[in-house]
Amino acid sequence: MKEKKSEKSTKKIGFNSAWIADKLPYIFFLIMLTMFYIANAHWTEKKVRKINSLKTELRELNAKYMALKSDVIYEATYTQLRVQVASNQLSNDGEFPEKIAAKP
Repeated sequence: MKEKKSEKSTKKIGFNSAWIADKLPYIFFLIMLTMFYIANAHWTEKKVRKINSLKTELRELNAKYMALKSDVIYEATYTQLRVQVASNQLSNDGEFPEKIAAKP
């Protein structure tokens, strides 16, 4: 009976090398899974930061585009074209332009 008590006491004391060797693949799997999880979190945070910076850049470019578009539309109005033609000393004499045709 004393032998059984000594066997039980060795099991309660700590881990033996056979148990550790038996669980080693599972422990390595958990370590690799944890490393994958951490790497994925870093990769995701990096992508989120890049997306946010691209969103702000897109807003700036959109505002610039709208400003340029409104300037072009304003410059294309009839009154602005008339002012530009007058400033370049171009005039309409009331005659239609001549058509130039190439002879075959």
